[in-house]
Amino acid sequence: MVVFELPATQDGGALRAVSLGSCRVRNPMFVLRDRGALRILAEGPTPTHTAEEAAQSLAIFTGEITVPEVLNKFIFENDHRPILERLGRALSRNADVYLLEISDDKQFSYGNFLLNQNFVSRHFVQPYRGALLEWYREISRGQPASLATIESAMGKLRDGGFHHDDQMAELLRGIRLDRRDGEQIAASLEALSTKMGGQWIIVGPFAVPGDKSDVMVRRRAFNKSLRAAANRCGATFFNPTRLIKTHGKEDVLAAGVSIYEYEESFYPTLGEALIEKIRAVGAQADVGASKTNAGTPLSTLPLPEITRSRSAIWLEAKVIRAIKTLRRLCRKAGRGIAKLLPRARADK
Repeated sequence: MVVFELPATQDGGALRAVSLGSCRVRNPMFVLRDRGALRILAEGPTPTHTAEEAAQSLAIFTGEITVPEVLNKFIFENDHRPILERLGRALSRNADVYLLEISDDKQFSYGNFLLNQNFVSRHFVQPYRGALLEWYREISRGQPASLATIESAMGKLRDGGFHHDDQMAELLRGIRLDRRDGEQIAASLEALSTKMGGQWIIVGPFAVPGDKSDVMVRRRAFNKSLRAAANRCGATFFNPTRLIKTHGKEDVLAAGVSIYEYEESFYPTLGEALIEKIRAVGAQADVGASKTNAGTPLSTLPLPEITRSRSAIWLEAKVIRAIKTLRRLCRKAGRGIAKLLPRARADK
């Protein structure tokens, strides 16, 4: 989660935004921060993949719920609960726009707590060298692990010299995996937007054009359900697949082939696309609010939105980068000249 602020531009005022999701929407914000395009107010180590996880993350950092210590590594990625105060203060002020990535319909849970699917695999399955694989396969089919599977897993843990006490057995009994359908996702989005206010942008997973694998077929269907859920609650849907169509998978995807991660060199372009969408949604909200100002003197009304084409925005960014590069070169040349002047005087 990242809380950040976009500076005012000629197109509109400053915007306060919150990014919720995985590293795919988190990392680009830090790249843009380093370039001076935004200011990060607070951030927390709670990557999420579903709307329900995002809602839980907000509730954690606003102090509404407390995570049991045994579950820390499944939510925060380590055994220690992070400091909540700074992010909690940042969230106490409502944002103008919330950017929510929903990349999967799978949800791990333990009781009433939702677990990050990557952390379940990384911190609970992989460290035990195959002892929990049978258990993992069974719950991945959407059903609680059977008593026989749990006993078998505990025996393999004991034989391998791994942790195998009552707490481990309870986790094996209690962790489950369910899938959320379109209606459930829409209900979660409605609850989130009602609770937090602001405008919402839903970011789906990318689907590689032309790839007809089962994974990509499921993602395309999932994006359709996400778009419908977003429309139902008045949110805007953003499908990152268009970026692959525009820039090509060689530049967009990690190593040109990853079906999960973006290439790091593409983060600036991805971040700019997300910021462009945030500004557009924020501007729409301002226009909607201005409709209530009928009869207000024109001098007090906001300036009309100036709409620019995508090519104009791209060209402007290129020009700005070129100007910055030229300035750096000029400063470097100036320092070089300054070093040469004393030598020239000495030669005289």
